[in-house]
Amino acid sequence: MIRTINAALLTTALLWAGSAGVHAQGMGPCLPHAEAVAKLTQRYSEHQVGIGLGTQGDSVVELYVADTGTWTILITHTNGISCIAATGNSWTSSPLVAGDAT
Repeated sequence: MIRTINAALLTTALLWAGSAGVHAQGMGPCLPHAEAVAKLTQRYSEHQVGIGLGTQGDSVVELYVADTGTWTILITHTNGISCIAATGNSWTSSPLVAGDAT
């Protein structure tokens, strides 16, 4: 049951972020992708744990997580600019993989 809830929450977050990723308006800081990833790695020790295409196909949605539980959803547009769509803490990973039977 917890696996299903975690998978549903992750899917919802990624779909929301993907649909919101068309424009940078209303999102957090935006900067070139390499800089964004470097800052997430250096400041928060976050590493990529998931990736997907935005619903319009014009953005990439990435999930970065640290062992401490902090997390960031990063949206990168076709021009190479990445914007922070959401952040938080207390992330808990689930062994459930998309497409697996629950």
